[in-house]
Amino acid sequence: MTIEVNNGVRSRNYRWNILVLIFALFIAGCSGNNKNTEERRESHAGAQVSPVVQGVPQEKDNLLEQYRQTVQNAKEPFEIVSFLNENMSKAGQERADTMIRELNAYYNNDLERTQDAFFENNVQEVLLQQQWPITASNAAEIQDAAVKQLVITKLMGGYKLIMVEGTIYPIIDFELQKVYKNYVSQQMNDYIFLRAVESNEVSAKDAGLIITWDKLANRAVLSENYIKTYPNSAERPEIEQLYLNSYLSMYIYGLNNTPVFDMETYRLLSEVKASYQKLVKEHPETVTAQIVSQFLDVLATTDEQVYKRINGKQMDIRAVKQFHERFQAKAEELLGA
Repeated sequence: MTIEVNNGVRSRNYRWNILVLIFALFIAGCSGNNKNTEERRESHAGAQVSPVVQGVPQEKDNLLEQYRQTVQNAKEPFEIVSFLNENMSKAGQERADTMIRELNAYYNNDLERTQDAFFENNVQEVLLQQQWPITASNAAEIQDAAVKQLVITKLMGGYKLIMVEGTIYPIIDFELQKVYKNYVSQQMNDYIFLRAVESNEVSAKDAGLIITWDKLANRAVLSENYIKTYPNSAERPEIEQLYLNSYLSMYIYGLNNTPVFDMETYRLLSEVKASYQKLVKEHPETVTAQIVSQFLDVLATTDEQVYKRINGKQMDIRAVKQFHERFQAKAEELLGA
């Protein structure tokens, strides 16, 4: 079984799929530079969140209702972010978690609209002439007034810009949500941390892995641990999809431009094998390690060949194909309900 990836077609479906390909989301190719992170945090509308204020339940319920009205009427996410920065301290932990969930639900609904805005008129042409990366610190240098307003509005609303195959896309900048850490639950903080790991330094772009195999393994373990720690959380389905369909799948399959096997011999690459063995040694109790260990066992019977060549064509090996067809279901089973 081989991985199906995009062929570079610039359609709306392609643009959507390329984001989904890299982690539910938000495929992202940008720097995790700490300085840029700080600049983005400073630019986040009203990023100075007020100290915690204790309120009575009725006041908190009224606040949540006001928030939902704001979300319903918002034309841009910065309106919601501004409300959160002014009022999160009064919400109480449970309602604060709800507010973050509803913010991210808004983003999920808004992302395609925001993405499409970057493909209108001359937006791409203007942005590709700018110094990269484009952040709050240099967005004001954009000469085209309409494009500058678009970029600043989206950055204020909690997006960041990434470049994929020479095209600029907006994604959700989860790093900015860490400003609410004192108001939300540990479960929500861990969710934001996990998502920020990806938005700060994306795992892949242009159909290739851009972090190390060990980092990819660590992200798989991180998401697995979240699922185990918070089995009943509202975020579990999302993180489970991230784990099964992104991190674990990429770790087993690789990507078209970064396969786990040598393109000439079809044998498992030595650096991938070393990462697998390191994972199994350091995290033997994890589902990820169990799946990887099973893969190594299968490859031990095939002389470490992931595929075979017949008449010049790449062909499946039965044992490997069977493993590929079953490992996600097995991982899901091991994770439990």
